[in-house]
Amino acid sequence: MKNIFTILLSIVLSSNTFLFAQETNIVPGNLLIMLDADNSIEQIQKDLEFLNGAKTDLKMERILSQAMHIYLFDFNASIINQEQILQAVKTNPHVKIAQFNHTFQERATIPNDALFGSMWDMNNTGQSGGVADADIDAPEAWDITTGGLTAQGDTIVVAVIDGGFDLTQEDLNFWKNYGEIPNNGIDEDGNGFMDDYDGWNGQTATDNFSAQSHGTHVSGTVGAKGNNGIGVTGVNWNVKVLPISYGGGSGSSFEANVVASYAYVMEQRKLYNQTNGTKGSFIVSTNSSFGVDLAMPSSYPLWCAMYDSLGSVGILSAGATANANYNVDVQGDIPTACSSDWLVTVTNTTRTDAKNNSCGYGTTTIDLGAPGTTVNSTYPSNTYSSISGTSMATPHVAGAIALMYSVPCAKFIADYKADPAGIALLLKDSLLGTVDVISALSGGLTVTGGRLNLFNSVKAIQNYCNANSVDEYNENESFEITSIYPNPATNLLNIVYKTNESVEISIVNVLGQEIKRIPGDSSTKGIQHSHIDISSFGKGIYFVSIISKNKKSDVQKVVIY
Repeated sequence: MKNIFTILLSIVLSSNTFLFAQETNIVPGNLLIMLDADNSIEQIQKDLEFLNGAKTDLKMERILSQAMHIYLFDFNASIINQEQILQAVKTNPHVKIAQFNHTFQERATIPNDALFGSMWDMNNTGQSGGVADADIDAPEAWDITTGGLTAQGDTIVVAVIDGGFDLTQEDLNFWKNYGEIPNNGIDEDGNGFMDDYDGWNGQTATDNFSAQSHGTHVSGTVGAKGNNGIGVTGVNWNVKVLPISYGGGSGSSFEANVVASYAYVMEQRKLYNQTNGTKGSFIVSTNSSFGVDLAMPSSYPLWCAMYDSLGSVGILSAGATANANYNVDVQGDIPTACSSDWLVTVTNTTRTDAKNNSCGYGTTTIDLGAPGTTVNSTYPSNTYSSISGTSMATPHVAGAIALMYSVPCAKFIADYKADPAGIALLLKDSLLGTVDVISALSGGLTVTGGRLNLFNSVKAIQNYCNANSVDEYNENESFEITSIYPNPATNLLNIVYKTNESVEISIVNVLGQEIKRIPGDSSTKGIQHSHIDISSFGKGIYFVSIISKNKKSDVQKVVIY
């Protein structure tokens, strides 16, 4: 596994030009600093007590992540040049990464006045001028699973990072930390966070939230209770939504709180992995429906690095792109211009399968689209409302990731627990490789050219399990696959097999569609070799088997990058 922070540090330090004048959202007097160790705090404060003869007043204000040694520092912005102190901090030997703190905005438009009574995003029948099937095929996916638990009984959790939540909304399944006694000032479960019973507030380091509409609405799309006779239905009917607040108010907040919020999520899942589920939470995805327009990742190294940190413990993150019609590839955006493999970036589609005219695009930065225009979901005080924006599109994807983990496939979950980071990437490839390709997102507008298809995503995990079912195969020992290499593969796949009869080689994708079938070498018997050109295959998971007239070998999984 690559050392993400080492790579990011080399990128940052190799950049000689920083366009500070273009950044209008820097928080005066704030620095975010990753140190080599906790005991370096006093040393760096001493080293930088003065700058160019002026007293800096540099001091550590708040711990953002104890485990990763990330801190919020203050300095005297009235007399100290912010560019100069940032450069001085970066060159200190105890500093791994340093950057400014930034403000950002939620990504949603104003709610409609009238309640949108039909959930076209889940099941579009052409209602209200829509195009039939311009949806995510949710009812078809729910025939396979409605979410909530893995095949091994893990309670699936989606962490929604947002401004605030109405925890009393009766149509939502909010997570609770039952290992913690609320408001007694004791960390009963020993996870490093005191009184985190209802979730976590990255600004106040408490579990207190304001009942804001944006986070409540986003949470409903991820996991409003299904089949309960009231309100709306989320992508998952029973998933737990972990509320994480970045604090703030009136449309803006601080980047430091985002880092602290992600750190809480990562440490909860890391603890779950380390204790085999006895502590922590089985968080599989995060949702971030906020960001900074026209921002470049070089100015936000810690924010971007958090997605790799989350990915290292098995968490995929869904990020909303800008609510502005520009090319993110060229002009930038945070978080959707961040280059992490574990980040899934989302733009906004309409009920007619068009790209909303007020949202970002990019052939290398924006992965896919999802319904985000006039989406009906939960609202505070047990009400419901329709809102438009990339904020509304993204939780469809965060919810889809969670639903994929609920497919009744014990093999997939076992593989995931053995390799959380690697299998999370395979799941991402399956999600992106099964979109509905639509003209509105093709031609350089997104990576996949398509809109989320929930049924196809869930079916891909189901086929993963079916293809690994040994009981279904091995009917005859007259032929077998002995090895496949390289795996993962890119351009050429080598298959070694043993046969005593004429056979064919079959390669099938995650949807069960046969992509390629070629004849084996029937001139000789025994060990055979086939070299297959796979350069035209899309990246993802494929399954290889040997077939004769009425028999089939065991199936072997291949990953193509």
